[in-house]
Amino acid sequence: MFHRSIKPHQSPLACLLLWICVLMASCPVMPAQQLPPAGKDGYPVTLEGHDILHIYEGVGTFSPQDRAQRAADKIRPLVQASDADIASITTVDEPYGTEIVVGDQVLLLVTDDDAHHLHVTRDLMATYYARQIRETINLVRYEHSNKFLIKAAAYALATLALYVLVIWLLLTGFRRLLRWLRASKLSLAEGIKIQQSTLLAGERIASVFASVVRLLRVVLVFVLTWVFLATEFNYFPWTREHGRQLLAYITTPVQFVVRGFVSYLPNLFYIFVIVAVMYYVMKFVRLLAREIEREKIRIPGFYAEWAQPTYRIVRFLLQAFTVVLVFPYLPGANSPAFKGVGLFLGVLFSLGSTSAVANIVAGTILTYTRGFRTGDWVKIGDNMGAIVAQNLLATHVRTIKNEEVTIPNSVVLSSHVVNYSMVAQSDGLILHTSVTIGYDAPWRKVHQLLIEAALKTKYILASPAPFVLQNALNDSYVQYEINAYTNQPVEMVYIYSDLHANIQDCFYAGGVEIMSPIYSAIRDGNKAAIPAEFLPRDYRPQGFRIAKGDSPAGGTGE
Repeated sequence: MFHRSIKPHQSPLACLLLWICVLMASCPVMPAQQLPPAGKDGYPVTLEGHDILHIYEGVGTFSPQDRAQRAADKIRPLVQASDADIASITTVDEPYGTEIVVGDQVLLLVTDDDAHHLHVTRDLMATYYARQIRETINLVRYEHSNKFLIKAAAYALATLALYVLVIWLLLTGFRRLLRWLRASKLSLAEGIKIQQSTLLAGERIASVFASVVRLLRVVLVFVLTWVFLATEFNYFPWTREHGRQLLAYITTPVQFVVRGFVSYLPNLFYIFVIVAVMYYVMKFVRLLAREIEREKIRIPGFYAEWAQPTYRIVRFLLQAFTVVLVFPYLPGANSPAFKGVGLFLGVLFSLGSTSAVANIVAGTILTYTRGFRTGDWVKIGDNMGAIVAQNLLATHVRTIKNEEVTIPNSVVLSSHVVNYSMVAQSDGLILHTSVTIGYDAPWRKVHQLLIEAALKTKYILASPAPFVLQNALNDSYVQYEINAYTNQPVEMVYIYSDLHANIQDCFYAGGVEIMSPIYSAIRDGNKAAIPAEFLPRDYRPQGFRIAKGDSPAGGTGE
């Protein structure tokens, strides 16, 4: 009959361990002053810390909470009323319900709605409630007896002694642990470093360990004291309510967290499955992209250089899809705060990412139009150099001066891009430069000298052979253009420099001046514009030629 109480004959150590277990794992029981909200357990009718029964439904203007409170107020005086015959508590069936009465006093009315809530008959429910009331009153009366109180006081003193012993052992152990930390070589350790930066020195680590130990000591003393007080209060009927309330202050949030975690486990399982599946899907996509890049897998119309950009795009889409799938299962996904933060981030992204989105779209278009690849020698606007990197936002070009120019993809897409490397390996890139020579130099010799200079230039191909174009016949000179093939467009700056030097050497050796014909006409005895080592030893500058002509009419002339 007294199975719901803490029995006095139990040992203090067992009681203390019992209450520690209750603190960590049990469900809290709220006191009468703080009735729990109506749920599957309803509102409890309590008597000195013992739950007698629960009220689930209201009657008329009385709510379930009002009914529970009124029933507790009627049952409580029966404990002290020695003349009250507890065995006379019985049930009386009425048309409107079944009454639980003691003498002429109605303790509780059980209605059809109450019985329907538990899916039992009204008579059965009323009989059960009446038996619970009788047993609880007898239990509380026993707990008020001198025999019970003497045993409770003895066990309370034993529990106090056990508590003092445990606290003394705890403080002594922690004191020795702190002394060992101070005496150990932990403070002489190198600490935590990242490369050359010291994040935590050895002394600081020792101080942190000591602080953690002190904090743990305070927490353990607090928890043990709290459990000790709850245990002490539970020995006596007058303070049992307060003991249960002390435990409820701790066990309620612990129970809430545990229940929340347990209820969240299915969602956590869904998240784990989604992330695991997407992880292996992305691994498969990465493997497929690597094999396509190595050309071990060939897809008609899909180029090998598209593999990595396509992989990055597909990976981003898969990650976004994973977030969309996981989002509904995140804790608090439907809370107003979560929605507000998401809306705020969305507004920031939409306002601040216009140019970024434009660059991403442009980068995607550039990737699949195959305008250039990494390593190609290109000219974008006024910038000429090698493509060193291309991502979704910008293209990086390194010039011949080792200047790295970052060009937004939207600018690249709207500019003219000249790619010197696209067909250089297959058909060859044609480099060209022009010279202007007077009409007195034979054009066939000029052609021969230009071709000879081109073939002497490093990285110029002998096949296809260089060729010369006469682009213009101007008043004083002819414009000759030498065209030569190369498969090394990255070296084009040096090729042009060597080609110009070789043209000078070949024309000097061939006796052809690269000089304005006007200068040659008014030379007035000046030396030819050819280095001395290329001139004959008996060379002499020529002066103006003056000839005697017929005198004009009426003149004497020479």
